[in-house]
Amino acid sequence: MKCVICRVKVRAKGYLPGLLLFLVVLGAQAQHARYSTRNYTAVDGLPQSQVMALREDQYGYLWIATQGGGLARFDGREFKVYTTRDGLLSNDILALHIDRRQHIWIVHPNGMSKLEGTTFKRFYNPDGRQRNKHHMRYLLERGDTVFAVNATGTLTKIYRDTVVYWDKAIVPGKTIWQHIKTPDGTSCFFLDDNSFLIQTAQKSFTFSSEEPTGKIYNVFLYKNQVLFKSERGLFKLNYADHNVEKLTWNLGDYVLRYDEKEDIFWTSNGMNLVRQKLTQGKAHADTILHDITIQEVIVDSEGNTWLASNGNGLYRYSMQDFQRTNGEFGGVMAILNARDGSQWFGSMYKGLCHVRGGNIKYFADPKEHYRNDIRTIKQAPDGTVWVGTGYGLGRYSEADDDFTWYGRKEGLAGYSVMAIDFDERGGMWIATTNGLSYYDGHKFRNYTTADGLASNSVRYVYYSRYHKTVFVSNDMNGLQRLRDNDRFEVVPVPGFRNTAAFGIRPYRDSLLVIASGGAGVVIADPVHGQSHFLTMEEGLASDFIYFVTEDEHRNIWIGSEKGINRVKLNAQFEMVQNLYYGYDNGLLGVETNSNAFDLTPHGKYFGLVDGLYQYNDMSDKPWRSFDLHLTSLQVFYGEYSPLQYAQSSEGFFNLPVNPQFPPDRNHLTFTFNRVDKRYPKSVKFQYYLENFDKKWSRPSSIGQVTYSNLPPGNYVLHVMSTDKRGSWGQVRVNYPFAVKAPFYQTAAFIVGAFILLAGVVTLVLYLRVKQRVNKMILLERIRIREQENLRKEIARDFHDEMGNQLTRIINYISLLKLNSNGNGHDKNNDLYTKVENSAKYLYTGTRDFIWSIDPVNDELSKLFLHIRDFGEKLFEEKSIQFRAFNDVREKIKLPYGFSRDANLIFKEVMTNAFKYSEARNVKLSLTRAGEDGFELSVEDDGVGFKAAEAQKTNGLQNIRDRADKLGSVLRIHSVPEQGTRVSLTFKITKKPHYGITL
Repeated sequence: MKCVICRVKVRAKGYLPGLLLFLVVLGAQAQHARYSTRNYTAVDGLPQSQVMALREDQYGYLWIATQGGGLARFDGREFKVYTTRDGLLSNDILALHIDRRQHIWIVHPNGMSKLEGTTFKRFYNPDGRQRNKHHMRYLLERGDTVFAVNATGTLTKIYRDTVVYWDKAIVPGKTIWQHIKTPDGTSCFFLDDNSFLIQTAQKSFTFSSEEPTGKIYNVFLYKNQVLFKSERGLFKLNYADHNVEKLTWNLGDYVLRYDEKEDIFWTSNGMNLVRQKLTQGKAHADTILHDITIQEVIVDSEGNTWLASNGNGLYRYSMQDFQRTNGEFGGVMAILNARDGSQWFGSMYKGLCHVRGGNIKYFADPKEHYRNDIRTIKQAPDGTVWVGTGYGLGRYSEADDDFTWYGRKEGLAGYSVMAIDFDERGGMWIATTNGLSYYDGHKFRNYTTADGLASNSVRYVYYSRYHKTVFVSNDMNGLQRLRDNDRFEVVPVPGFRNTAAFGIRPYRDSLLVIASGGAGVVIADPVHGQSHFLTMEEGLASDFIYFVTEDEHRNIWIGSEKGINRVKLNAQFEMVQNLYYGYDNGLLGVETNSNAFDLTPHGKYFGLVDGLYQYNDMSDKPWRSFDLHLTSLQVFYGEYSPLQYAQSSEGFFNLPVNPQFPPDRNHLTFTFNRVDKRYPKSVKFQYYLENFDKKWSRPSSIGQVTYSNLPPGNYVLHVMSTDKRGSWGQVRVNYPFAVKAPFYQTAAFIVGAFILLAGVVTLVLYLRVKQRVNKMILLERIRIREQENLRKEIARDFHDEMGNQLTRIINYISLLKLNSNGNGHDKNNDLYTKVENSAKYLYTGTRDFIWSIDPVNDELSKLFLHIRDFGEKLFEEKSIQFRAFNDVREKIKLPYGFSRDANLIFKEVMTNAFKYSEARNVKLSLTRAGEDGFELSVEDDGVGFKAAEAQKTNGLQNIRDRADKLGSVLRIHSVPEQGTRVSLTFKITKKPHYGITL
């Protein structure tokens, strides 16, 4: 059946390639076709529409100064706003400056603020009444010094955060009108008298122009040269030669910035922003914005140009990844790049467009509107172009330049054609909403549920030359294939059931890649029944996929209702690249269509709901990809400062270095970011906490992770992100920290507890042993006490009995002496005297023996007193002066038997002194000898003796023997005619234990 189609023929002047011609005719715009402008206002999070200044820092953040809204930081996704509540001096900002330490200096009308990551330092105007005098315009930096140029042309100097002065002329009698800094660091000051002050790293000098310049009103950099405009024209400042050169060319507008990379000028002619390119001395202008005042223009490191407007917010002017037609053709549903070089485009409701050479022809049916709903366009192996519509299948005849239409009357299964594909024999498979048809060039063979189809509503059809069979998809059982028995069976694809497929394409020869309506992208092995899914969890923009196809570089292009993802997989089907294109990248309509794509090495084209888009490959642009970085660390959501748990901090964001958190501060939130102002929605993160997580997290666009109730231990947080190409970047964050163990889990506590337990056990054992020892000691004390009592009783009985008997003997002998001859001088008196003396000696010895065995006398002071008493009685018989000195006042317990031997030693010494020394004075002394030693000595002033002769006497030998027995040192020092000194030095080495001396 033939149907007449309405045709419109347009012939272009000159030749353009087909698709380019289509884009030019349908998409001519005032601006450069590959560039677009994006406006950010308060709706997007900008705090105020009056933007005064812009700066980009080392991390890629765009810092935005507003007049009344404070300071904003933009990372491509969201605005973070700083106001006076955060420490800013004022919300009214005039200028910005980033110093070499990446600190942000903010100029206010009444002073300055300095942002050091998370804290502000403020510098106030010294005199608020002179606000206009100290009104600051802009900042400049020189080493560690920051200068601010005031409204009056004077300088404010701040050195290392200390204000040196607020108002000082740079040259006496002159003020600053303008300043510019060259790429080599030279500062050029334009002074109010039209002279110039130049400051280089080595010197400073001033000069004036010999050629009159007039009033200067515009200064800018052009190809590393300083140019300025005045009422007399355009001039170049040759500061190295100390002169000014007038240029022959000029730009009529005020120059905001020269973009050296693009070789264009950004100018303003009042209320319009103009982009001008200079060619052979002539400027070619393109107006970008109308009726807008632009305060500043900067070009960032990613190829974006940012425009600060006074009242209209922030603008981004950038090259787009996609350029679009003007949308007059409507949504593009199908694209075919025919083998003869022509192109076919099918619209949603406006029919077909055929572009061949310099001709563009439209086909539309004014009567049957469903036929203008183009679903698919395919070219058969013989070159015939077939079109599937909402109302039948069309075959294009090049000879007639017309279509022949097939419907149900001609044998087609249904009118609504969804997809077309061809086998190697040239046969055509047609998916309709009422079954599947096969056309062999003569007749149709239809397949329905009676032939094994799960549903007659067939969404897509694909013939695989590798598998030599046809695959179809429907809403019921996912994927089906035709078997040799001419019946369809379900292809076992794990996880893919009850989901429609909007597209099926070959992948790596034997595999199929499926665009599913809700399950993401499915990579299926129809032979082995294996599958792998790419979903939003892996980083796709949506799980509702309209098309999926592979290009010549093995990139997989995935279209959804939210835009396009370009991904690359490794051998394990893991994403190694993932770049997302959406509204910010030029896809204004965002939503793609199932059969509307054409990818060749010469160009890539996509049909969206609002028109045709051409992809601009910018992968070779030398734009910067900023590094991943941590931005904050919070303890219990900011309740505690993490800085108190570290000895130092580092970086712009003032992060603690290797913090050690207490066990009850183990709820930590880490925030990280990678700035990408061109592809902000493509940035994905993965993190892994060493010693806690078992594997890396799934890719996510959320730059934050919280770990709660972390057990004690040492940890390292590893974070990685995608770069500007969508690949996982090489720069990673590795942040070490530790959570301390509670005291009861520390090694010291465990060791202490073990020691305590051992101590308790030891104490119990000790107490039991002590109890037994105390019992034994008690028994020993009782035994000793009984022995002492027995010794006392023996001593008392012996003293009484022996004393009485010896006294009676003495008395009897004395009576015998008196009664012998009446005068006591007979010859027997000597015998009686000897008996009397012997009895006295026996009595004295007996008394000493009794004294020594008495335990009461085992004490040093009592020993001294006993020896002293003996000496006093002994030496008074010869009228020898005897003195005794005791320097030891405390009680010193003596070992048993010590008193007896020491007493005998000194009785022998004093007896010898009494008999042989002829001394007039004898001294007995007891002194200390060191910490625990004592010395007992006897000293006389007699005739002395020779030590060699004395060694032979028995008495001296007995003394030495007794001293050795006591473990003491006996010293005898004698000088003839000068006297003798005998000393006994001893230590009490055995300490008393349990109340007794052992």
